Amino acid sequence: MTKEIVSDVGLEKFPVKESGEKLVSLTKLHPHIWRQEKKSIKNLYGHIVRVSVAKKIMRIVKKMPGGIHFIVLEGYRPIEIQRKMWKRALKKWKKKYPRWNKEEIETFTQNYTANPSSYMYHVTGGVVDVTFMDKDGKELDMGKPFHTMDKRVSKEAKKNRGLLIRLMKEQGFVNYSLEWWHWCYGESLWAMAKKKKHAIYGAIPLKDLNRFYK
Repeated sequence: MTKEIVSDVGLEKFPVKESGEKLVSLTKLHPHIWRQEKKSIKNLYGHIVRVSVAKKIMRIVKKMPGGIHFIVLEGYRPIEIQRKMWKRALKKWKKKYPRWNKEEIETFTQNYTANPSSYMYHVTGGVVDVTFMDKDGKELDMGKPFHTMDKRVSKEAKKNRGLLIRLMKEQGFVNYSLEWWHWCYGESLWAMAKKKKHAIYGAIPLKDLNRFYK
């Protein structure tokens, strides 16, 4: 994946023609497909995704090998929650590195938490963070390095990532290459990677959520 595709500046400027497609709860479609990540700030909306995204995920679930469960850790994340996450992360790293200036803290923090002033993926409802788990709810070996095709991961992790990549790409998802778990559809990264003229999903702030999800 090229640097242009993951450029926040490029994504912010990329044209969006909002389709108006509704949001749907994954928990209403499948009882065990969604499991919220353990974060300091809970996202009560993480089970929500665009309808097309939900349909694609359900197709993937039907193709899963026996004993392996496809799990969505987070879908829609409003920017209001991202701002809270960002402020808490800044405070955490500032406490750990008190001698660093504001710019140094923000640059470091961006390695772990998205800056809400830049392009936001999850706020579109077209992005999902996913993983595999076994029947007992234990996450399969996906490898610790973030990058999708990282060579440092174990053979088992490569096998699991390979399956994930194949299933997601078959349904038209595009991966954010710095995070193996992060997959996009309909928003600007997807549109840019697919050479579309515009994205079909734009940002949905909480104040507009009722127009998309009821």
